[in-house]
Amino acid sequence: MLNQVLWKGKSRWQTIGASIGIFIGLFLLLFALQVYLDVQILTKGAKDDNFLVINKAFEKHYGKPLEFSSAEFQEISQQPFFNQVDAFESNEYKVSLSSQKMGFRTLLFFQSLPQEFLSVDSTLFQWQPGNRIPIVLSSDYLALYNFGFAPSQGLPKFSASTISMVDFKITIMGNGIQESFDGYVCGFTPNVNSILVPQSFMEYSNKKFGEAKEAKLPTQIIASTDNPYSVALEEFLEEKGYEISRGGLIGGELKTTLFMLVFLLVAIGMTIVGLAMLVFILNFQVLIAQASHDIQLLLQLGYKDQQITKTLAQNLLQLFGIVVVLVFAILIPTKYFISTLITEQGYNLSFGLHPIVWGVGLLFCILFIWINLSSIRKNVQNLA
Repeated sequence: MLNQVLWKGKSRWQTIGASIGIFIGLFLLLFALQVYLDVQILTKGAKDDNFLVINKAFEKHYGKPLEFSSAEFQEISQQPFFNQVDAFESNEYKVSLSSQKMGFRTLLFFQSLPQEFLSVDSTLFQWQPGNRIPIVLSSDYLALYNFGFAPSQGLPKFSASTISMVDFKITIMGNGIQESFDGYVCGFTPNVNSILVPQSFMEYSNKKFGEAKEAKLPTQIIASTDNPYSVALEEFLEEKGYEISRGGLIGGELKTTLFMLVFLLVAIGMTIVGLAMLVFILNFQVLIAQASHDIQLLLQLGYKDQQITKTLAQNLLQLFGIVVVLVFAILIPTKYFISTLITEQGYNLSFGLHPIVWGVGLLFCILFIWINLSSIRKNVQNLA
């Protein structure tokens, strides 16, 4: 009866419109927050460990050695903006890889790095004579294969989990010796764009098959830094004629642009949510004002103001409950779908919503309900 009296002759389109606004704003807000958190995870979180691969710019060192001397390596290691510095070790022989299952054969190269620069399980990335060779690929290589090479060659596509089941035949030639090894992909790293093998295998193979008469100097150096955009770092690279590539899924400029878009989505979402919340408050104020005569009559007949407040609150909670359920009903599968696409390319990302997203959603619900209930209670009590 109370509902019939309160809503008699009233249009619900304003309330429905406000509900749609809350839905759009809340979805954009939570989705943008989830994207931001995922990007932070994929780019090593809040600390944002950055791995920079340093080499000499060919144009600036044309006709000069492109290798780093011991003195140059020592100079780079002593720079205050680098946390840890090490050199790539490369193969000194010819190597080819073939796969009967994938139906191709190709020449390639190997490099090795200390494991602290790789985001892979160290127990898997080990090698002893007689074992299969574990290989770590750049995460970007799987995407290039699946979306570039495989379609053009009519080859099957692979996810990060299924490609580890493919056996490769690795043929090494050098120093008058040829030998074949079994190999497999044991993991992916977002830190460097390379084909990596354990250091133990690199040392063994270079010693056995290497054709160099003396140890080669490194042509690439990897360094970790907290701030890859340091002015001092940029000046040092420019002065020395070095160039860098940043590891990770998202390069510096793209990452910055993505964060700007995310913050723009957050701003738009908060603006829509704020306006929709204001419409909700005004809508119930107008509803109470238009029904003020009926409310006063109900109060005279013995109804309590708490009963009227409760009826209006139930209407509010029903509408808002539907909105929240719809938001998460779309947000959860959207997050799952995006995470599936990313993990198939070799990146590690959870399929569920981040706890912070759940926390922000809960906090918003509490705040929204508290503000609207306080407004309804105050307006009804003014008529009592």
